[in-house]
Amino acid sequence: MTRRLALAALLALLAIGQVLQDPTGAVSPRFFPDDPIAIDPETQDASNVEPWDLSDQYDFVENTFFKPSDRRDTRALNVNTIDEVPDSSWYTNRLGLHPVSLDEIVRGPMERAAPGGPWTVIGGKTEGISPGLRLRDPEGTRYFIKFDPPDNPEMASGAEVIATRFLHALGYHVPENYLIVLRPGELAIDPDARTVGPDGRPRAITRDDLERLFSSVAGNEEGGYRAVASKGLSGEDLGPFRYYGTRPDDPNDIFPHEHRRELRGLRVFAAWLNHDDSRSINTRDFLVRRSGRAIVWHHLLDFGSTLGSGSTQAQKPRAGNEYMWEARPTFVTMLTLGFYVRPWLKVEYPDIPAVGRIEADFFQPERWKPEYPNPAFDNVRPDDAFWAARRLAEISDDTIRAVVETGAYTDPRATEYLTGVLIKRRDKILARWLNLVLPVVDVALRPDGRLTFRNISVEKGAATPPAEYRIRWARYDNAADSATFLDGEQVVTATEAAAPSDVLDGSFVVAELRAEHPGHPAWSTPTRVYFRRQAAGWETVGIERQAN
Repeated sequence: MTRRLALAALLALLAIGQVLQDPTGAVSPRFFPDDPIAIDPETQDASNVEPWDLSDQYDFVENTFFKPSDRRDTRALNVNTIDEVPDSSWYTNRLGLHPVSLDEIVRGPMERAAPGGPWTVIGGKTEGISPGLRLRDPEGTRYFIKFDPPDNPEMASGAEVIATRFLHALGYHVPENYLIVLRPGELAIDPDARTVGPDGRPRAITRDDLERLFSSVAGNEEGGYRAVASKGLSGEDLGPFRYYGTRPDDPNDIFPHEHRRELRGLRVFAAWLNHDDSRSINTRDFLVRRSGRAIVWHHLLDFGSTLGSGSTQAQKPRAGNEYMWEARPTFVTMLTLGFYVRPWLKVEYPDIPAVGRIEADFFQPERWKPEYPNPAFDNVRPDDAFWAARRLAEISDDTIRAVVETGAYTDPRATEYLTGVLIKRRDKILARWLNLVLPVVDVALRPDGRLTFRNISVEKGAATPPAEYRIRWARYDNAADSATFLDGEQVVTATEAAAPSDVLDGSFVVAELRAEHPGHPAWSTPTRVYFRRQAAGWETVGIERQAN
C-alpha cells in the first residue's frame, strides 16, 4: 500500500472512530488554536532519501503525450486557513506578506560581493546546452560558470541575474548567481579536472579545451569574457523534482506537486519573465540539515532561458506562445500547405542583441505556455493566479528598473526596453489575474467592531472601484462548522463597515463580501472571512476565495 493510500486509510479509521465515540456524529472544529499556520511542519527525518535522475526527453514525452496528472479544479492542498502558502522547504514568503526593501530585492539571494580569482578549473559543465566550466575560488567555494553566445553578448548572463533576483523576491529558493569577468590566461587547471571527450569518455582538461571554449562564447574588447558564476548549492544533490506527484522516499513530501500553490502560481511569474524553460530538468533537490534533522530543500535554477534569452541564441518567437509540439497548429499548417502563418511569427522585435526577443504588446497572460505542458501550471485555479498576481503587484516600476540594472548592460537601450516590457507585461498580468476573484486583501475586524479591507486591484490600477460592496454577517460555531447568517445585506461604498452588534457577542464572526462590477463578473462571487475573538481583539483566522 502506498503512503498516500495508507494515510487515506488512517484518516478514514479516525473518522470512523470519532463517529463511534460520538453517536451524534459531531464534526471536528474547523479552526484549531495554531491556525493559521505560518510554517509547514516538516517534522520527519528524510535521511533515507536516495538521489535520482530524470531524463529531459522522457519528461517531454510524458508531459506532452501522456498527461501524468489530469486532475482539474482541485483547491491547492498546501494553503493555510487564510488562503496563504506557509514557509517551507519549497517556498519562503517575502513580497506580499512582509515589507521588503528595494535594497533587499536588488541583493537577492547573494550573500557576498561578486567572487573573484585567482580561479582554478575543476571540471567542465556537464548539464544544459550552454557552454561552461566548473571553477573553484581561493576560498575553495565551487561555482558553475556559463557564458553568453557570441551573437548576443550580455544576453544570457543578464537574463540569469535579473530573473534570479525577481524569483527570489517572489519567494523561491534559487542559487546565488553573480556576474563576473574571466580572462583565460589567469585560469589555473586542477590536475584532477575532467571533461568528457568526443568519444564520451572522461579525460583531463587541457589548455586547448579552454581555448576552444572561449572561442565559442562572447568576449569583450579588453580580452575578458563576461559570465554568470552560480555558487554550488549546499547539501547532497538528489536530482530534480517533478511537477506532479510526490517523492516517494521523502516523508515530508505529502502534497502532490501539481496541487502545491507555489508551483501552480509559478506559471504567473514564468509568464511575466517568459521563463519557458520552467520544467523539471531546471529544478534541484538537496538533502540538508535543519533543526537537527535531514530534510529535502527544493530549488529552481538555470534562468538563462528567460526574458528574451534562449541561452545559446536569442529566444525563439515560439517561446511562450506555443508548446514544442501542438497538434492543431501543426496540422493546420500542413493542410494549408504552409499558407497558414502562426500569429506570433508576425511579431516584430527591436534589434537589441543584449535583450534577444521579448515583447509586451502581443503578450496575453492567459495564453502563455512553457516549452511543453507542466502539470502544476495546468492545474492553476483563479485563487492560485490571484495569489501570485498579488505578489507581483508589490513589484513597482522603480523596483523593476533597479533589478534590470543589475544586468549591467553596456547598451542603454537594453535597460530601457527591458524595463518597459516588464512593466507592461506585469500590468497585463495584474489586469487579468487580480480580477478572477473578489480582490479584497488585509481584511480585518477591529476591537471596536469596524471591518476594514483593501481592494488591491483598484489600488494597483488594474480595475476601477465598484459602485458598492455588499456584506453579509454571520455568527459562527467553530465546533460544528456552522454559520448562521443575519437577514439582509449591508451596503457600503468605502472599504470599511460596522459589524452588527448581533454577531459580536460570540467567539467567531463571519463576513461575506462581494461587489458588482460590469467589467469583472467574478467580483460578485462572495469571499468569506472568518474572525476569532482574542484577548486583544479579533484575529483573521480564515479566508475562502471563490470564483465563477
